[in-house]
Amino acid sequence: MTLKVTVRFLALLLLFTLTGCGFRSTPEYQLEEYEERISTVTGQPMPSATVSFPELPPLRKRQYPLPDVRLKALEALNLLECPKLTQLIAHRNNSLGKQMQPSQLLHYEKKLIVQLKDCTYYLRQQDKKPELRVRLEVILQQKEAALPAAKWNMLLSNTELPGQLSGFQTLLPLHGDNGRQGTLEALNYLRFYLKDDRFSPPYDQQSLEMHLQQLTASHYSGQLLAAATAISNTLNRVSVMLEKSNTICPQGRRSLKIERLNNVFRLFYVDSIQPYMAKVVSEGREWRSVVLPLLHELPAPPDKAMKDYLRAIGYSDSTFSVWHQLDKAILRHTRSWQKVLAECQMQPGQNPAN
Repeated sequence: MTLKVTVRFLALLLLFTLTGCGFRSTPEYQLEEYEERISTVTGQPMPSATVSFPELPPLRKRQYPLPDVRLKALEALNLLECPKLTQLIAHRNNSLGKQMQPSQLLHYEKKLIVQLKDCTYYLRQQDKKPELRVRLEVILQQKEAALPAAKWNMLLSNTELPGQLSGFQTLLPLHGDNGRQGTLEALNYLRFYLKDDRFSPPYDQQSLEMHLQQLTASHYSGQLLAAATAISNTLNRVSVMLEKSNTICPQGRRSLKIERLNNVFRLFYVDSIQPYMAKVVSEGREWRSVVLPLLHELPAPPDKAMKDYLRAIGYSDSTFSVWHQLDKAILRHTRSWQKVLAECQMQPGQNPAN
C-alpha cells in the first residue's frame, strides 16, 4: 500500500470515527440505544410508538379568509381633510401594496383603523361630508371586525412561526445554542405587538420584521416538540418491555438479568436520558408560558384541524397534548422500574434474598 493510499485510508477512518462519536452524543442515539439494550436484556420485541409528533395543518386549514373591503373609490375622492388616510389607501392600491405579506398587511390594517377613526372624528367635529363619514364608519366597523383574523394570519399563515413548528424530526440538541433565547424573545415581542396599537419603536414595521426573522434563525419550537414526543415513545417502549418480562428475578432472587438491566438503567437512563429529559420538561414549561399568552391574543382557530393541533402542542390542559403524554410516560416508566426493582429486592432498604 502506497503512502498516499495509506494517508487517505487513515483520514477516512478518522472521519468515520469522529462521525460515529458525534452520532453517539445525539439524543436520538441515546434514546434508541436505551430501548435496544432493554430489548436485548429482557428478550422482548420493540413495541410500536404510541405518541405522534403533532403535524401542523396545511395552509388552507390554518388561514382565515379576509373580507375584500375595497377602498379604491375613496382614493379618487382626494380627502383633503384626511391626507394621511388618502396616502395610506393609495399605498395599499399600488403594485407593492397589493403584494403585502401577512405581517405587512396586519401593520397596514392597524394603521388604517387608526386613520379611519381620526378621519371620521374630524368630519363629525367639523360637520363635513356626512355621506362620506357614514361610508367611512361602515368601513371602520368592517376593518375592526376583520382585525383578529389578520392577527391570526400574521402569526400562523406567515412563514416564520409555522417554519419553527413543522417538518423537523431532529430533536433538541443536548448542548450548545439551540435558538431558545431568540425564539422566546421573538414570541414575547409578538404577544405585545398584537395587543398594542402604537407604531413607534419597538412596535414599528422594522422591529416586527426583525423579530419574525429571529424565528427563522432556528427550529427550536419544532425540535422541542419532537424531543418531548421521542422521549415519551422511548419511556413507553421500555415500560412495556419491563411489564411483559416475568422472569427477571425468579422467586424474587437477584439474577444476572437484573444486574444487566440495572447497568443499562444507570449508564443510559440515569447518566444520559434523565438529564436530557429534565432539560426538555423545564424548557417545555418555559416555552408554553410564552406561547400560550401569545395564542390567547388570537381568535378561535379557523378549522377543527388547527384546533386539534393547538391542543396537541399544549394550548389547553388536554390529554392529547405531547406534554401530558410526556408526564404520563415518565410516571409509567418510574412505576415500571420500581415494580421490577421491588420484585428483585433491589430497592433501597430491601435485603436481597439468598
